Amino acid sequence: MSYRRSSAFIGGCFFLCLVTAFLSADEIKVIRHPSYHAGKIAFSYAGDIWVVNEDGANPRRITDHRAREVYPRFSPDGKWIAFSSNRNGNYDVFIVPAAGGKVKQLTFHSGNDEVVGWSADSKKVVFRTARNGVFPGVATLFEVSVDGGLEQPMNLDWGYFGAYSPDGKLFAFNRHPSVWWRQHYRGSYSADLWVEDVAAKTFHKLLPEEQQGPNSLWPMFGANHEIFFVTDRTANEKGIKFGGAEVMKSVNNIWKIPAGGGKA
Repeated sequence: MSYRRSSAFIGGCFFLCLVTAFLSADEIKVIRHPSYHAGKIAFSYAGDIWVVNEDGANPRRITDHRAREVYPRFSPDGKWIAFSSNRNGNYDVFIVPAAGGKVKQLTFHSGNDEVVGWSADSKKVVFRTARNGVFPGVATLFEVSVDGGLEQPMNLDWGYFGAYSPDGKLFAFNRHPSVWWRQHYRGSYSADLWVEDVAAKTFHKLLPEEQQGPNSLWPMFGANHEIFFVTDRTANEKGIKFGGAEVMKSVNNIWKIPAGGGKA
């Protein structure tokens, strides 16, 4: 199986472009957690959720609360923004209309619930939490309906980041929760890539075992059923390495691979 870097990824490029136009008179810093939909970018800044056009025009504050609001994610239909807020002391899941409006709380657990994404039909929010997991204290993924009600664990033992395919038939996810800033890490706890066939409830590793060493983070489906992800793998790296000159050259870049594996 071969791999190559791709330039077709949207999030980081749009995010850098909006910084200049967002507040031209003042420099802004620590803009985080971008989410893109149909020419709009949602992001967190100064503890609130904002939306701006992809060219930096028309910035709007969507939430205004003394709590910290993070991880905004547009629903696939563009109607909602899900986010996490510590309004009650810990992070819970909330939704708000994408144009602004009344905020609705969806989870009420005393532990942290961190928004990851949405179901393909925009009816459920995907979030990670360490509650009721197979392994105590280890995060896994849950879903909660936008209509409210009891949240339900997904069909996973572990899960940290994840995304549905546009048709909802596949779910790509990181099973191991290694963090992005652990640069050059090649140990057994590095973030791996898995794909679930949702109807069949079957799973396969997206990368072969000899390519599992580097972190492979933030899987996201493209329009042609490929999966984009971020990894600090190097082009000349062979197998799992725990050090050495080649590994120390590694930097995070965007790669892509077909959802079923094969030649990228």
